[in-house]
Amino acid sequence: MNKRAAIITSYIDTPFDMREASKDMDIIICTDGGYDIAVKYGIKPDCLLGDLDSIKAPVPEDIPVIKFDPVKDYTDLHLAIEETLKLGASHIEIWGGIGGRFDHTMANIQLLTAFYKKCDRLILKDGANEAMILASGVKHTISARDGWYLSLFSLSDTCKPLEILGTKYQVTDFTLTRDYPIAVSNEFASENATIKTDSGTLLLVLSKM
Repeated sequence: MNKRAAIITSYIDTPFDMREASKDMDIIICTDGGYDIAVKYGIKPDCLLGDLDSIKAPVPEDIPVIKFDPVKDYTDLHLAIEETLKLGASHIEIWGGIGGRFDHTMANIQLLTAFYKKCDRLILKDGANEAMILASGVKHTISARDGWYLSLFSLSDTCKPLEILGTKYQVTDFTLTRDYPIAVSNEFASENATIKTDSGTLLLVLSKM
């Protein structure tokens, strides 16, 4: 347990230095066309997983391949998250999966809600955005980033009582609802922002300005 894992998806809207980031990972899994991206960045994954319907590079012989029928009840990313958990990952970063086809992005956000309680950290990220679910009942500290927005969304009917401190717009004892995105595009006002809700499913999104 306590392993760090990265899942390279087949779509990365805003690239970042994945080769450098991969040095901090114990496990790297590519979903389908994510292998093409890994090859581009000189990354050798521990596993290639998916239905292999979008991969362009030759399927490697020296890397384990877990192939699934294209007609299935789970997305490639869903299966990849399950595989990282089986391998003992507690910190999981999903590289890409934001942007491009909106239905895929929504599916990936749903996967955050499905799996965030099964690991210490589960995050969707690319070079311009990061998204994660913040567990309720815990005070979360988010380090300030110059040039980044901080947004919060309730994926449940409500998140309450919500406290947001260390930001331009601060609240205490607030009720954030699913149908009113009032907590979008907040800004850091100190070295750290702290966020806490006692109930509900709270999505944090960090985005470059």
